[in-house]
Amino acid sequence: MSDCVENGKSRNPSWNELINKLKAELNISEKENDFLKIAQLFYLKYVEEKNIKGYYKKIEESINYDIEPSEIHKLLFQINPNTIITTNWDIVLEKTAVETGYIYDVIKKDEDLVNSHLSQKIIKMHGDLKAKNIVFKEDDYINYKDNFPLIENYIKSILSTNTILFLGYSYNDINLKQITKWLQNKSKHRPKMFLLMFEKNEAQEIYLKNHGIEVILLDENIETNIKYNDKSNRTLYFLNEIKNRN
Repeated sequence: MSDCVENGKSRNPSWNELINKLKAELNISEKENDFLKIAQLFYLKYVEEKNIKGYYKKIEESINYDIEPSEIHKLLFQINPNTIITTNWDIVLEKTAVETGYIYDVIKKDEDLVNSHLSQKIIKMHGDLKAKNIVFKEDDYINYKDNFPLIENYIKSILSTNTILFLGYSYNDINLKQITKWLQNKSKHRPKMFLLMFEKNEAQEIYLKNHGIEVILLDENIETNIKYNDKSNRTLYFLNEIKNRN
């Protein structure tokens, strides 16, 4: 789930924005578009300088921990999902749960999953900056199943037994794609998965269908009468429909 923006309020940088900052620091050509390679080069720069703490500090400086939960974040918890899986490193979901009175175990690493006693969980499948175990560079993605074996298997079990909604997410994470493809190859029987889209895109719909995902199109004709930007309006409308069992 990506961070929600309402009327231009503060947000964390997108993947593209963060990578562009690294390109500038590393003096890499703007034509280079292998994001994982760029992240790996950024890491290796700090390894050569024997300054891993500096590596995490530099990334952490780009993350805004003071972002307040949006109406979308709050409404997400009101529909009472058993499990929320995020690839983000920030703390806005944990912050929302605390401020709205919902109790979830936060899973940042395999050890957290072993010690978890609540059925409701927030799974930070790409780790956490404070825990210094983020999935960011090329090696992190390649070695994901070795670094997060319990979390990976737990996500497989969630996707195998629950209806899944991808919200604020473009389905571009290679680890998640590997998990969904693994499930497709192992069984033809599993609950449905849905992804919200805001514009008709037949090629993307065919691609998602190949991964077993159905598209829910929230087109621009939805009359929401809500005060935020267009995509936030439509997302809030949709979540309210779920909340009200419509």
